[in-house]
Amino acid sequence: MHTVLASAPAKVNLALRVGPPRLDGFHPLDTVFEALDLFDDVRATALPDSDSVAQAGSGNRSVRLRYEGDDGGAPTGDTNLAVRAAQLLRERYGIADGVELTLTKRIPVAAGLAGGSADAAATLVACNELWGLGLDAPTLRELGAELGSDVPFCLLGGVAHATGRGEELRVLRPGTMHSWILLVSPHGLSTPDVFREFDVIMGYRPVPESLVPETEELQGTVGTADLRRMAPLMVNDLQEAAFSLYPTLRSIIGKTNSYGVAALVSGSGPTVAVLAEDATTADALAGRLARDFPELTALRADGPAGGAHIRDAS
Repeated sequence: MHTVLASAPAKVNLALRVGPPRLDGFHPLDTVFEALDLFDDVRATALPDSDSVAQAGSGNRSVRLRYEGDDGGAPTGDTNLAVRAAQLLRERYGIADGVELTLTKRIPVAAGLAGGSADAAATLVACNELWGLGLDAPTLRELGAELGSDVPFCLLGGVAHATGRGEELRVLRPGTMHSWILLVSPHGLSTPDVFREFDVIMGYRPVPESLVPETEELQGTVGTADLRRMAPLMVNDLQEAAFSLYPTLRSIIGKTNSYGVAALVSGSGPTVAVLAEDATTADALAGRLARDFPELTALRADGPAGGAHIRDAS
């Protein structure tokens, strides 16, 4: 086997509650993730150790990275999560050969949709297959948690309740598909910047021990497409911080909600995730929102979708 092609999904947060920083600097999260049928692809091609060469701008001689089409502004060096994922497997399991990673980006970068985490998840799955490691799904998720909080969910897919840093997952069983419009800004937001702004806004005020009334109730509604039940539960504690850093988001959500749908900032933003009643409504509304906000890109996506998976191996 010389090449493996894998895909991994974007995510939205149906609800996101955030606590004050822990001693390790991370914030405790309580969230409900949903994977969307918007996938990044990673093609992993084996490089014999003697053929591994340094990537331009990177000191890594074992993992080469290139993009098929536009990189969307994603990192191109050793900070790229896909590169880090491949290198983690090489070092942990003593793999001598190198690998060339070819990424096809469809998930917007720095958008609150876990695009980098999806690339890491797809890389873990692809390289596990390429190198014949035989790692099971729980082990891959443990490795993914070392790379980033969203990577385990991008491996899992579907719908899940997440706690800890977001890496402690409990699968939920939705009974219906959800139709989304993603309003993507040309300007990204840095996740660390959003959390820092959240801390400033909160002033380290104590947060109740239970962060989760919305997420607990939401878990009972994900099997429906009833916006009247779901909309009041779709909350994001990082939203005010995102508004502070990118004030236009407030007016975008206000206008979007006037159409009778549910909208919130996804994760740390700045993407606005809009949940419509059904696919027909979402298709029509996507065109209307594209006209309302010509500076944004309106993407259609449905969920839940599956997690990271192999598409081809040869």
